[in-house]
Order: sequence, then structure tokens, then C-alpha cells
Amino acid sequence: MRISALPRAVIVLLLLAHQTMAQTPVNTDVERSDMMTTLANQLTGPSTGTIPGSPADPDLGDQRILVPDDRYKAFTLFSNISEFYTTNAALSNGGEQSDWFTAMQFGAAWVPRITGNLFGEATAMQQLFRYANLSGLSFNSLDLGAGLIYVVRELDDLSIFARYNYNLLTNAASDSSTFYQQTIRLGLNKPFVFSRAHSANIGLVADINLDGWPGYALRNRFALLTGYTVNLTRLLQANLFYQIGYFPFVESSRQDLNQLVSLGFALNLSPRFSINTSVSGGFNSSTESFYSYSVLNTGVGVSANYKF
Repeated sequence: MRISALPRAVIVLLLLAHQTMAQTPVNTDVERSDMMTTLANQLTGPSTGTIPGSPADPDLGDQRILVPDDRYKAFTLFSNISEFYTTNAALSNGGEQSDWFTAMQFGAAWVPRITGNLFGEATAMQQLFRYANLSGLSFNSLDLGAGLIYVVRELDDLSIFARYNYNLLTNAASDSSTFYQQTIRLGLNKPFVFSRAHSANIGLVADINLDGWPGYALRNRFALLTGYTVNLTRLLQANLFYQIGYFPFVESSRQDLNQLVSLGFALNLSPRFSINTSVSGGFNSSTESFYSYSVLNTGVGVSANYKF
């Protein structure tokens, strides 16, 4: 039958279905990139520029300055490799497929003291995600960003930060880009140190989208992050993390409410090397039910960093 003979309503439905299927891979890539970056940071510690000493959220890093100025090391080289098992590799609503995937992360961060309690921050980070069976889901993520961090001593080391970030997603071969965006991140983080053995933190983050492609995948982010850390022994540390985020999309009426909870353990063999394991659950509720999903991830990783 010729297409022109089809009822107009059927043609519209076919076009909408085709558009949805075309948009799904990129939307999923962005969501998987966000989730996997957060999980990698929780599993191996924050990889963006950090200020040493106290617990913090995965975006900002450690806040509390507990070392003399002459011992402060502003430059960090970092790397880690983690192996995850996921129950829903494509973050789909129905027809979930489980798989193993490897997450590799490496980069550099520079956090110089500008003056007093004001610090600069610049980070370059490359991530590679490789799936064992669903190889078509494999992708790369590049992040380049810089900003400022101010520590308010009068408020028990409350930190305020602002930074620019550029994110580029490519296919596994790195010969084709699938997504890029530029964002401004604003936020604050408050540590609570109860003793040398355990501490907590709470943070607020807003990501404001400035530009990107494709437009339908662009979104803003407003999130609350909380964490709790306890030293079980001199070498073994446990971490509990929770994040809830609201994502309004830039070019559509779609709105998502996303939650992520994670429990992890770290065996800190030395200041430079650690072995980590975690289990986490992700839950997304969207005004477009096609994008609502749940996923369980378990992983183990090895991380290394060198400060100078």
C-alpha cells in the first residue's frame, strides 16, 4: 500500500514512533554517562579537583583543609578501572537486558589556592565504557571543566563552588560524536565531622545547560546529594550515598525525577591505591513513561592517584 493511502493519523503515529526510536539511544547514552560517572566516583573516590581532608559529594570532592599550607599538593593524576554487573544495561522500561561492563577513568586535576579560602579548579577526565555482550552500547565520555571553590570557615567549612564544564560523548571507536553539551554548575557542600571514625556531608547542585547537540537530549539538573562515611578499621572504609535529582528538559516538556542510592566499601592499601566494591540502585520516573526505569548495579574496582 502506498504511504499516501494511509490515514493521516497513522502516518503521524509512524513518524512519532520513528522519532522516539531515533532519540532513545542518545537520551540513554546521556543518562548512562551521568549514572556511571557518579557510580565510578562513589566506587573509587571523586576524580575532579579536590581539597583534601573531609568527606564530600562526587562532584566537588573533599573540602576540609587539615594540612599545613606547605604540605598542600594542588595537582593530582588519577586513574581507575572498575567492573560492573548491571540488570538493565540500556536503562529501558521493559525488556531489560543484563550485562557486564568495564568502566575506565583517567585524568588530571589542578586545585591551586588563589588566596585565603578561595581555590581554583581545573579538571580533564576521559572515561571509557565497554559492555561485554551488548557491545553496541559501548561509548566514551570526555569532560573538561574549570571553576572556583570558596570555603566558608565561619560556617564549619561550608563550600560554595561554580564551574564551567564541557562534555562530549562518542562511540567506542571515537570516530563519531553522539552528544555534547556545555553547562554551568553551581552548588554548595556542607561536611559534618562527628569524629575521626565517621562523618557525613550534604550538597546541593544545579547544572544549567548553555548549549549542546542534539537539542532533544539537553536537560538541566537540580540535585540533593548526601553521604555518610565510617572507618571500620584502619584500612577498611564504608560509604553510603544517596542522590535525588530533578531534570527538566530544555526543548520539550519532559521532566524526570531520578534517584540513586549506593553502598560501598573501600580497602585503602595506601594513600595512592585502593580496592573498592559497591552495590547501587537507580530509579527514574519520567513524565514520558517510555523513559521510566529501574536498575541494580554491582561493581568492584582498583584506583590509583598521585598528588604533587
